[in-house]
Amino acid sequence: MSSSVPTPTPDLRARFEAAGGKPVYVRSMFDRIARVYDAMNRIMTGGLDGRWRDFAARQAALTTGARALDVGTGTGDMAIALARRSPEDVLITGVDFSEGMLAVGREKIKRLGLDGRVEMLRGDGQGLDFPDGAFDAVTSAWVVRNLSDIPGGFREMRRVTRPGGRVVCLEMSHPHNPIFNWGFHLYFDRVIPWLGALVGKAFDAYSYLPSSVVAHPDAPTLKRIMEDAGWADVRYYYLMGGVVAVHVGTNPA
Repeated sequence: MSSSVPTPTPDLRARFEAAGGKPVYVRSMFDRIARVYDAMNRIMTGGLDGRWRDFAARQAALTTGARALDVGTGTGDMAIALARRSPEDVLITGVDFSEGMLAVGREKIKRLGLDGRVEMLRGDGQGLDFPDGAFDAVTSAWVVRNLSDIPGGFREMRRVTRPGGRVVCLEMSHPHNPIFNWGFHLYFDRVIPWLGALVGKAFDAYSYLPSSVVAHPDAPTLKRIMEDAGWADVRYYYLMGGVVAVHVGTNPA
């Protein structure tokens, strides 16, 4: 049975149409906020985003000599988490279609002395420029809801993952406790856009965040979408009461 993806809200549809499509809108937005992106992540999550990435990196279970791909790597924080959680001979490739985000990420990786282990390339998660089965694991962090075709994105991730390899998806989700869910959406819908305006003069970009979460599938639905895309043994873990979900799947042999 196939699983449908929630449609964007009217507000999001209007933004995408005005920009010339979702990919154009998202790329332009991330180029604009690249220099404040890391600071806003820390502020919005109270520093918890690092713990969430660390948890996701451990699920990739990379062993010596492995190669990993981080889709929508942005400023490279997920790729860095993979490097820190893996043997020193593991090589990580991060791809993103925002040159602004990649520029910040390359500076950070060089500063951390990880440029020998992590490479940052221009690329699009909807059409990855790698051969079939090139990687032992593919990860993404806060990327999937930005894809114009979520099922297609997971099929493409599977294509470049070797049989037996893993996919790890870290994404915002929908808290399952009604009271917690109300407080979460109050914070994201009202507070986050004003923080974006205050820190980065980016009210529009950070008002996109809550809208994109509303349009994103809940964890059980995303699990079914991944299974429809061919991933096996898909399971998910709720973090912080379901504010965040980490999905893990295996490419069947």
